Amino acid sequence: MANTITAQDIETQLRDELGLTENTSLIAHISLPALGAVEGGERAIVTALLAAAGTVVMPAFTYQTQVIPQVGPPDNAIRYGTGDQINRKAEIFRPDLPVHPDCGLVAEVLRRDAETLRSTHPIFSFIAQGAHARHVLASQTRQNPLAPIAWLEAHDGVVLLMGADQRENFSLHLAEQRAGRKTFTRWALTLDDIEELPNIPGCREGFNAIWIELVEMTTVTHIGMGRCEVIPLEPLLRYTEKRLRDNPNFLLCDKPSCLSCRTREK
Repeated sequence: MANTITAQDIETQLRDELGLTENTSLIAHISLPALGAVEGGERAIVTALLAAAGTVVMPAFTYQTQVIPQVGPPDNAIRYGTGDQINRKAEIFRPDLPVHPDCGLVAEVLRRDAETLRSTHPIFSFIAQGAHARHVLASQTRQNPLAPIAWLEAHDGVVLLMGADQRENFSLHLAEQRAGRKTFTRWALTLDDIEELPNIPGCREGFNAIWIELVEMTTVTHIGMGRCEVIPLEPLLRYTEKRLRDNPNFLLCDKPSCLSCRTREK
């Protein structure tokens, strides 16, 4: 097919048009369908990423481990006692648990690679491969699930969005947290117990409100049919935190039924 792109095509564009190098550490969010026809599919994208950058990090979240208790802390954006069906289907977190479909098929292919490492947070684990993979993942704790993003920020890391918009830009949650926006407590099944997990971020559906404001710090190209962009984490987080301090309701979604956003409105 004339419009099919290859791993080599993707690697070349990541390097030549988005500026990735062997020294780049990045967190990637990828929507394969948005890119169009890719020869080799998800595996080709993983191959290109690992060839173009020095350290590749992706979310490997496991929302399927969560359970809803009968009672818990107030103002927690959760309806206690309503989780019978969810709780029956909940899976125990383990290192080889597949990533939730919301993270995309590319993340699952990277997870399965023999060289990939994974953190152990029962809901918000990350996967990584490359020179700094172990250091990025070791930064995460139960108390601080967003620490890998802060590690990348401190080491000149970037966000890579491939066919994904700002709603997939999980790093924005770190700016929310720094600006003082409320986080939540959630519970997940582990091999030993039901773990209570603090500092869980909320809704992301309002995040596209910031995209036009990030244009000056964003490098953009098209790979296949998809818009792809790189944003340096340090200015991204600094700018977003300031915007949130100036306007505490910025980036909240407008859905009346969203417990997360309505709980955090000022």
